[in-house]
Amino acid sequence: MSNNPRVSVFMPVYNAGHYLREAIDSILQQTFIDFEFVIVNDGSTDESESIILSYSDPRIKYINNPQNLGLIASLNIGMETCLGEYIVRMDQDDVSMPNRIEQQV
Repeated sequence: MSNNPRVSVFMPVYNAGHYLREAIDSILQQTFIDFEFVIVNDGSTDESESIILSYSDPRIKYINNPQNLGLIASLNIGMETCLGEYIVRMDQDDVSMPNRIEQQV
């Protein structure tokens, strides 16, 4: 039996400070709780990293690219990290309804 989460929520981030807190909060407040939250910071030069690091939720897996590699490279890095049976893609400037993951699962 695996200890992996049922769902991996995966969000690449690049200079998203203006929207990021709302996006992260909308995932952490989901009604479905068996998930990991993989966030790949793609060399942001704004406050994105400090916003991500301000969270202490153990479901968050933070990956920091020291320089901007681009969306495709960040997507590949994040996908390799995801352990869930299902993957939910989240954009840095989106907000998910509280039951999004529950309904998708």
